[in-house]
Amino acid sequence: MSAANHSAYHAKIHTLTGYGVIIGLPFVIWSVASAVPAGSDGIAAWLSAPIGAIGFLAFFTAAIWYCKLEMDEVIMDYFGGKLRSFGLLKNKCVGFILWAAVAFAVIKLAFL
Repeated sequence: MSAANHSAYHAKIHTLTGYGVIIGLPFVIWSVASAVPAGSDGIAAWLSAPIGAIGFLAFFTAAIWYCKLEMDEVIMDYFGGKLRSFGLLKNKCVGFILWAAVAFAVIKLAFL
């Protein structure tokens, strides 16, 4: 993939994840606001329901991916060479580990 194609792909994915965050945020805010009066049991019940778990996981995935893309831009702007490669790899790994931990917890709570 050429540099121009990579930039266009990056911009498209960045836009799509931004839309995912914008569309998912009202769902998450409304769901959490309706679950909070019941305390931690209400939040657990919300995440235990498949629709709550899938909605939250979709929102969280878009948010993590959006943040990863933002940090990629910072790394590409301010670092070069091996440090850039290391930073991009580290950013990818940290984002994946964070997403995997939350995905595991939500999937275990909702489906297992």
